[in-house]
Amino acid sequence: MRNASETLIPVTLELGGKDAFIVCEDVDIAHVAQIAVRAALQSSGQNCAGPERIYVHKDIYPSFVSQVKKIVKSVSAGPPLAGRYDMGAICLQNHSEKLQNLVNDALEKGAEIIARGRIGRLGEGAEDQFFPPTVLVNVNHTMKLMQEETFGPIMPIMKFSSDEEVVELANDSRYGLGCSVFSGSQQRAREIASQIHCGIAAINDFGSTYMSQSLPFGGVKDSGFGRFAGIEGLRACCLVKSVVEDRWWPYVKTIIPKPLQYPIAENGFEFLESLLEALYGLNIWDRLRALVNVLKILSDKNSSASGNRRIE
Repeated sequence: MRNASETLIPVTLELGGKDAFIVCEDVDIAHVAQIAVRAALQSSGQNCAGPERIYVHKDIYPSFVSQVKKIVKSVSAGPPLAGRYDMGAICLQNHSEKLQNLVNDALEKGAEIIARGRIGRLGEGAEDQFFPPTVLVNVNHTMKLMQEETFGPIMPIMKFSSDEEVVELANDSRYGLGCSVFSGSQQRAREIASQIHCGIAAINDFGSTYMSQSLPFGGVKDSGFGRFAGIEGLRACCLVKSVVEDRWWPYVKTIIPKPLQYPIAENGFEFLESLLEALYGLNIWDRLRALVNVLKILSDKNSSASGNRRIE
């Protein structure tokens, strides 16, 4: 962005996220648990629009955590040519160390690991390229894990008590890329999602906004600005020119009204004030009254300006 600013080159910045994944108490727990694990572990968690903060209503929290725990324990990670594995490698060098530091910070502040997937047989020197899928509970927003972008296969799960609380938690982030909201009531899910400050939202789904190329994709806050895909994304790649033409009608021309022609008439301000009221008045009677005044001023022979009048 700094380099582009030197020559005013337009840029679109997509800078990652810390997406909230919200689960209300009226969902099919087993169904949403499967979606949550897939969303968090897909591409080894290296998905900018993947869920990095999972909020579950307190009434189903134990059951949901139990389901997730069972699924994650069955997940294995390893090199694809060395066997059958569910998850692949971490593609950024030294990123596994960062992931472990985030986990360690959370553990020091009271979090608990309740499940970890299995790492398969690795070749020499490949240990740092794989990170086991990890589920943590007892997390809170004092932990780096709930504030910094993870970009890895880690699932921190936090409970909430009300829709108002979870909206506040979801917005408590410097990132604003996307969110996912799950509820048995579509209307309720939409209402929650509408209050979350982000660029994309999925209702009873995850990541679908990224796959729908007819929709604009992008975030707010530290997740960047601008959009790609959709009409908005196409327009971002264009230089738009606005063109206005005066319609051609025989014997009809667009003219500057007499009261506003230079030098401006004494009643020029009154004319313009009435004209604006006639066009944009708040009720029909004010607009009609103003229109009558406009016509009255136009018919007044004194509305034309005096040639020797001086305007200060």
